Amino acid sequence: MLFHSVQFFLFFSVAFIGYWSIPQHRLRMLWLLGASFAFYGSWNPWLLFVIVFSAAFDFLIAQRIEASASPKTRRSLLILSICVSLSILGFFKYTNFLLDSAVSTFNLFGFDYRHPAFRIVLPLGISFYTFETISYVVDVYHRRLRAERNFSDYALFIMFFPHLISGPIIRPRQFLVQVRRTKRFDWLRLEAGARLFLLGLVKKAVIADHMAGIADPVFGAPSIYASEAVWIAVFCYTAQIYCDFSGYTDMAIGAAHAFGFKLPVNFNMPYASASISEFWHRWHISLSTWLRDYLYFPLGGNRYGNL
Repeated sequence: MLFHSVQFFLFFSVAFIGYWSIPQHRLRMLWLLGASFAFYGSWNPWLLFVIVFSAAFDFLIAQRIEASASPKTRRSLLILSICVSLSILGFFKYTNFLLDSAVSTFNLFGFDYRHPAFRIVLPLGISFYTFETISYVVDVYHRRLRAERNFSDYALFIMFFPHLISGPIIRPRQFLVQVRRTKRFDWLRLEAGARLFLLGLVKKAVIADHMAGIADPVFGAPSIYASEAVWIAVFCYTAQIYCDFSGYTDMAIGAAHAFGFKLPVNFNMPYASASISEFWHRWHISLSTWLRDYLYFPLGGNRYGNL
């Protein structure tokens, strides 16, 4: 159910009308969680078990971390949580890649080995919600955040459907407080969200898809095209990848506004950057800041850690 499909517009209309027709805040959040379940299940219902298990596991681990007074126990639970999350991500994304690499290595040494290809279906948004569960558990471990007691609120943080396809990556401190806050319908906010959604729709369906029609044939067989055509394809691909990714993000942020939620900005005119460093401060901002806060700084950052 892609954002620029008729099915999504029908689904969104039902979710939006039902959401604002419910007067009680808690029931409204449950309706939104149910809509997110339906959205995720429309891709592959069996993969709901993966995301629910991941959410439930880290939900319980975070409570154990908060309740424990032993630094060793807290650290062991943190490591367990991160290992389980990354193992699930690695299994679905890299199993066949690692097997192919191993087979290629064996074949270099004269072994004639073939392995059966596993038909692994990649869960929707698994990278995004894996990073979100890790950030939640790490924040609880560092006592920057209290462990959530309401599983439906936490599940909505993980499964909120507007950001599941292409992000942005949401921090728990950004989203959970919004889940608890009573929402009031606001025409101006709805208008701003609709404009942002339409901007993203134009980026994706008009610009990115048409640029792909130019770039893909050239990239498929570059040797049969003149150098001018190859350069044109390169520039078209540059526009395509930006408009595709940022277009989806704009649609996600706009759709979230329609339900009274604010998602973080993910792109800030990256092609206007004056340097590579500035480019990565403007491109997929939610990922680059996540890597900075949960990987780069913990390893020592520019202070050079022990590792």
